[in-house]
Amino acid sequence: MKRWVWSGIVIAAGVIVIACGEQRTAMPSGPMASVTALTNVPACDLSGTNSLVSQYFNSTDAKTVRTLIDQIGTAGAGTVTARDRGFDIITIIAQNAQAGTGGDASAGSMLINKITPCMFRTLAELPENYPEDYTAAITTATPGALGLRGGAADPATDPVLSRGSFSGVAPQSGVTWATTLGSNPAPSRIAFYGRPGSTAQSYDWKVLPRNASFSPPALVGLCVDLTTVPTSMLHEEHIGVLTFSEAYFLDPSVCGAVASRRGFSAITHQLAQLLLPQSLSAASTTRGIGGSTGGIGSEFSAHDVPNVSLVFTVQPPGTVSVGQNFTVQLRATDPITGATVGGTQISILAVNNNGVPKTLLGTLTQTTNNAGLATFGDLSFDPASTGGFRLVVGGGVLDRPAISVGQTTSTKVNSKPAK
Repeated sequence: MKRWVWSGIVIAAGVIVIACGEQRTAMPSGPMASVTALTNVPACDLSGTNSLVSQYFNSTDAKTVRTLIDQIGTAGAGTVTARDRGFDIITIIAQNAQAGTGGDASAGSMLINKITPCMFRTLAELPENYPEDYTAAITTATPGALGLRGGAADPATDPVLSRGSFSGVAPQSGVTWATTLGSNPAPSRIAFYGRPGSTAQSYDWKVLPRNASFSPPALVGLCVDLTTVPTSMLHEEHIGVLTFSEAYFLDPSVCGAVASRRGFSAITHQLAQLLLPQSLSAASTTRGIGGSTGGIGSEFSAHDVPNVSLVFTVQPPGTVSVGQNFTVQLRATDPITGATVGGTQISILAVNNNGVPKTLLGTLTQTTNNAGLATFGDLSFDPASTGGFRLVVGGGVLDRPAISVGQTTSTKVNSKPAK
């Protein structure tokens, strides 16, 4: 089967979202309670849940959910059982949201907020702002997303997709969610929820618990048109531009159909690899944009990067002896926005004052991480290379040949004979 790519991070199903130029459905209003940044963990208070259950669920699901709430109360706040039963409730909400069988989305959102402090008892686990607004994630008519992974009864490898498949989160190909989430506290389950981002080519993903970790990195993707902008890369708001990478879990038939209707010649995808709880960064393949070193709790967007600038963040020492190792470091950035650029492959050489290359030893090619940094840590001059030199660097962006990478030159380094 033909593999399709992403333009974005982790960086894959509603038609409204995929068509980048199409207007988005208005988001439903969130919970009425005041939203604040938490400074203390709220008390576990399950009072008032009965009414919320009645407003959202049918009678059969309502009976099941009330039993699960009773089990949370019996087990006690923060216990493994309380977490697991809470995830079970969120699963039933997600199933109704996907099927369009849920009731008042605001009631569903408030119910998740009611059980969350009973599931988690540290600020690092809870949403940054509380109560969280889950209405977009729950409302069937909007391109939100809500899904549970990691449990024995949860899908083993299936991605969590936004409704409309504009964006998605998945384990690496061939890896299960149980493996990816296994380092998290029992029951090692994660709730993924999302909503459209601030632009037509962005998506906002979050997880519960907020400090969840992924090992190996999970993948996040966006479905966007890259044919008109071959220099598009995926941008994560806390890190920068992520390394271009390939996605495997977006449905090309959906993307292709939308592309045809919108007059686009092709659709690509952006991919990101996530290493929570750090910020996102990326990994490279031939057709996608991706990232790693980041937590899901941020906005991913398509970002046009026609040029990349290089700058030395660690210059060579003024003087070294031949054979003596030294280190230099460079940062790759988008010169327009200043965003760092991952996946930039940089090569380095030494030239004398006349521009004649001299022998430089060590690892002479490095690739920037998702902080845009590349470190050359084992450089040295051979015995025949003495005198004054400068280091010249240049390169390209992995799998994005249309992006131009500028050259830059270091300060002078004098290589002297060993004593």
